[in-house]
Amino acid sequence: MNKTDQWVLIIVVAVIVLHLSVWVFGYRMNKLPFLTAIVNLLAGASVIIYWAVRQLMVTQHYIETRELVVLGFEIIVIACAVYTIVAGQKSILLKVTQYVFFGIHLTVLLAALIFLLTFKMNKLM
Repeated sequence: MNKTDQWVLIIVVAVIVLHLSVWVFGYRMNKLPFLTAIVNLLAGASVIIYWAVRQLMVTQHYIETRELVVLGFEIIVIACAVYTIVAGQKSILLKVTQYVFFGIHLTVLLAALIFLLTFKMNKLM
């Protein structure tokens, strides 16, 4: 495993630990909807920023449907997170939506960790 792969693995584990600590801390302090909204906002923004930076480095732009689906989902996550932070946690539907988005992000991170530990990569993009 080269250094880049190790750094990616360390970052994925750190983000998983961040998610789990936010979950525990938010539950204990009764601030779970607010903290999950912040984590969802940061996760969605990081995916959008990563995609934009990668697109600037590509000479031929070909956007697949999978990319559009993921980007559309992350834009919805960002919009819901901003609305939850600004409007407060008055709606049960907003709380449930934030929990679902938080769970989806955590599940994807766990799947990425399993993938990274299972398969040997020659090069990560």
